[in-house]
Amino acid sequence: MDAIVELVELSESMRQAASLLADDDPSDDAAPRRPSTFLNAVALGNVGSGKSAVLNSLIGHPVLPTGENGATRAPIVVDLQRDPGLSSKSIVLQIDSKSQQVSSSALRHSLQDRLSKATGPGRSRTDEIYLKLRTSTAPPLKLIDLPGIDQRVIDDSTINEFAGHNDAILIVVIPAMQAPEVASSRALKLARDIDPEGTRTIGVLSKIDQAASDAKTVACVQAILSNKGPRTAAEIEWVALIGQSVAIASAQSGSVGSENSLETAWRAEAESLKSILTTAPQNKLGRIALVDTIAKQIRKRMKVRLPNLLSGLQGKSQVVKDELARLGESMVQSPEGTRAVALELCREFEDKFLAHVTSGEGSGWKIVASFEGKFPDRIKQLPLDRHFDLNNVKRIVLEADGYQPYLISPEKGLKSLIKGVLEMAKEPSRLCVEEVHRVLLDIVNATANGTPGLGRYPPFKREIITIASNALDTFKSDAKKMVVALVDMERAFVPPQHFIRLVQRRMERQRREEEVKTKSSKKAQDAEQAMMNKGSEQAKSSKDKSNQQDKDTKEGPNLQVAGPGGEITAGYLLKKSAKNNEWSKRWFVLNEKSGKLGYTKKQEERHFRGVIVLEVCLIIYFTMFILFYLTLSNL
Repeated sequence: MDAIVELVELSESMRQAASLLADDDPSDDAAPRRPSTFLNAVALGNVGSGKSAVLNSLIGHPVLPTGENGATRAPIVVDLQRDPGLSSKSIVLQIDSKSQQVSSSALRHSLQDRLSKATGPGRSRTDEIYLKLRTSTAPPLKLIDLPGIDQRVIDDSTINEFAGHNDAILIVVIPAMQAPEVASSRALKLARDIDPEGTRTIGVLSKIDQAASDAKTVACVQAILSNKGPRTAAEIEWVALIGQSVAIASAQSGSVGSENSLETAWRAEAESLKSILTTAPQNKLGRIALVDTIAKQIRKRMKVRLPNLLSGLQGKSQVVKDELARLGESMVQSPEGTRAVALELCREFEDKFLAHVTSGEGSGWKIVASFEGKFPDRIKQLPLDRHFDLNNVKRIVLEADGYQPYLISPEKGLKSLIKGVLEMAKEPSRLCVEEVHRVLLDIVNATANGTPGLGRYPPFKREIITIASNALDTFKSDAKKMVVALVDMERAFVPPQHFIRLVQRRMERQRREEEVKTKSSKKAQDAEQAMMNKGSEQAKSSKDKSNQQDKDTKEGPNLQVAGPGGEITAGYLLKKSAKNNEWSKRWFVLNEKSGKLGYTKKQEERHFRGVIVLEVCLIIYFTMFILFYLTLSNL
């Protein structure tokens, strides 16, 4: 309960912030207020699901009509205000500015009469009934009891009017006996359509006592409460209630006479639920758990809305600041105040000017481009080739050293040559100063126009531009004198190290040229030697090959005899290959007993590469001999 009271203050603050974003005056009571819906709770469910009983449990009094056949025939809005000063059995009905203490039974009968008349002739079946109550038992919420969604009395437009496009908490009420079919619940599907993220939806399994004897139903209820049910049900928070059968009835019957009778009855309800749902989480059982879950969902919904609200307020704050800057601040009345404002504006102008120069913002990049781009280009455009022409160098050296020049180091002439070249660098340096001066003048004007404070005081702005421009003119003159002095300093002192480096660079260049020539000649010699070596190797290879063939021819066959009767004869013979038509040495083995001749490539091989049957050879030979003899006879 205390958590919801804190959320009331936060909800009011967020309402005021939303009013500011909508250009409303939150302090003006006469202005129409944009109502906050964070503290609204809309009950959704079928006829007879126990929606009114769940809301009665939140109120702490049975003020809403209940019944199995659809007691709620029109939307009932109960705006609750918590008044700790009242007793637990007191209900105060507020009508306009009047207050009247009533009983819960009187309110319930009055609502029943109005609901029965709501369906009479000339009346819309969806007319809203509004009540504003003060109690000490109810949280400060606005409860909306809608008719059963399976009735014709309510349509989608009515549901969207109370639950759609706002931050109201959706309380989906499903009887415990329907827990096994919770995935197909129309009320749950409707809530998912309105709140796809599930940030403001709460599921309530009502009438747990009626399902206590059904073990399957109890198991389904416990699974849903433990977030182990269907995927559509596991994405939202669930709470189990008995309804007003224990909490309200026992309190109103007077069985408990103390002021804390309702709290005692709610605790009794939680204990009864624990005895039925033994494995369900205890923080999801009873009316107290329902209030805590509602507070949790309200807090979650506020966290979702808060970033957009803060972003909008920051944007609104900037708009207000810009508007104040455009209209101008209040003028100071004292000289000290005027001086303070002037110094503050000068400091703001200086910061922006330095930002342009250091970061390259605006035209600041042109300063770097002048030094790194145009100035080197102007130096390159100087007629240095004409100045360092060989004839010009000879003339300057002769004029500087006289007709008896120094034969080893004509330093006087070279110094004169360098001085003349450096004299040519003065004009590009002056042009660079002029260009940077123009860029700085543009930056001064851009900075003055970009300083909001100076825009409110045009005369002071013009004075700032004039002072800055005069200062830049003075700096330009000093800069020109400085660059000329720097060039003259370089002309006046040409150190001897300069000439030493000239000689060193010349010697280094000659050394590199000699290395290149040496490398090229060495490569030619290496190539010629390689060619000669290749020729000699080829001649030697051919000679060795011929010697080897002669040696093989001279050696002849080396026969070996084996076997008990000497029937096996082996030795090397030359065999002509059918593939490349070349002769090669092979190891032949003749078995006279079997009349077969086999051969291998090497003596060590154990398997023949080929076997010749000698009988076949004799038959072929004898046939050829007869044919030859017959031919001769015919001749």
